[in-house]
Amino acid sequence: MLLISEIAKLAGVTPRTVRHYHRIGLLAEPERTAGGYRSYGMSALSRLLQIRKLTALGMGLGEVADALADTGGVDVREILTELDTELAGRESEIQRRRAVIARLLDHGDDPTLSPELAAAVRGLDLPQDEIGILRAAEVALPELVDSYLAGVGQDSPWRAWDLKLASLADAGANDPLVEEIAGELYAMLPGLLPTDMPAELTADQTAAVAGTARFGQMMLTDMSPGQRRALELLVEYGRREPEKWGQ
Repeated sequence: MLLISEIAKLAGVTPRTVRHYHRIGLLAEPERTAGGYRSYGMSALSRLLQIRKLTALGMGLGEVADALADTGGVDVREILTELDTELAGRESEIQRRRAVIARLLDHGDDPTLSPELAAAVRGLDLPQDEIGILRAAEVALPELVDSYLAGVGQDSPWRAWDLKLASLADAGANDPLVEEIAGELYAMLPGLLPTDMPAELTADQTAAVAGTARFGQMMLTDMSPGQRRALELLVEYGRREPEKWGQ
């Protein structure tokens, strides 16, 4: 007779593994000694060796249970054929993933971006917060990604405006810097906004404005109190000078 520690050692597993096989019904509970210890024989050791060999080939415990059901006999060719098919599928997937990784390594792309977005931001040297905005916008508001990219390009007139607003990322609403930055942002706006706005918007233009509003609301959620206060001040400044904005 063999105790659980002894049979586990011979089979190359741990006693805990043997107990687990008992719990899931993969290995029958043996008789116990007068002292209450499990007592294993050669058939139990043979079963454990079968389980270990099959799991080493990549079979799950459920598959092993099916393979050893009823008589305990194993159709080796059937098992190996199934495993070979499964491994071929894995090999194909591994090759696909390696090709993607090779492309990412060649271009230095962020692997969490879609290939299209990664190609679009390549060479722009955008900060991570803007990369994050684009990652989210591609899913939530894909129609605005192109216009946003045009606005954050290195040569875009909006770039300096964005960087100035970003300087308030850690500012509180009452930070003295907020009013200073808001004044500078307000002075920049006439050179950024289009001068030929139509009196009436088309359906497409109306939809674009609505999408832009949603985008702005989502971005406001992530802004610091200082940044939100600066944007509120821009609105207040504009209300003081209605003639400047054609109101």
